[in-house]
Amino acid sequence: MKPELLSNYAAKIDHTLLRPDATRDQIANLCLEAEQNKFATVCVAPCWLGYIEPSKTYGTTTVIGFPHGNSFFLEKINSSQGYIAKGATELDIVANIGFIKSGDWQSVEAEVELFGKLRERVENVVMKYIVEVGYLTDDELFKIADMLIKHKIDYIKTCTGYGPRGVTPEDIAKIKKHVGDAIKIKASGGIASGELFLAVVEAGADRVGTSSSVRIMESLNMWNL
Repeated sequence: MKPELLSNYAAKIDHTLLRPDATRDQIANLCLEAEQNKFATVCVAPCWLGYIEPSKTYGTTTVIGFPHGNSFFLEKINSSQGYIAKGATELDIVANIGFIKSGDWQSVEAEVELFGKLRERVENVVMKYIVEVGYLTDDELFKIADMLIKHKIDYIKTCTGYGPRGVTPEDIAKIKKHVGDAIKIKASGGIASGELFLAVVEAGADRVGTSSSVRIMESLNMWNL
């Protein structure tokens, strides 16, 4: 694969390590791999923010309300502000799936609106909302997508990796058809091969979250595209 194409693909990747047994040395290696491959960000649990040096090469993503999204609104907002102060440049926020499945759209939107207002105050911080597509009907998926667009959230993200399934190219194509260019899409959940990576990107994903980033890049580098 041409070097410039490889570089473009690497720049779409959030290099992720969210396992509960992740160690300090593994986080350090994650950062080294992100620098070497020029990934977009490293994605880590909040406890590791203090161990990551600011980088001109990659950003730092952390997660809010992970993995189930059922924290109190203000807990999510307050922790987000604290994590930004500790160096997070991007926030991946888990939606309250229980509220969505209960049809409590007033509460769902109240939370999204709070993050939209926070987004206005921290212009350089990217916000992605994880909607866990494996739990949602199309109507629910499109309704939350419309809310995210309304409140100017940067990305709709598909999965935590702890839901009922991972993402499919069909999920991305469906979301892309509904949202167009009104919001960016982050594909995540079970993306462990170069084939699936390319499929979700071709379907419309602007960013990809994966813990298999290096393996994917090695696979792409071997292909004569």
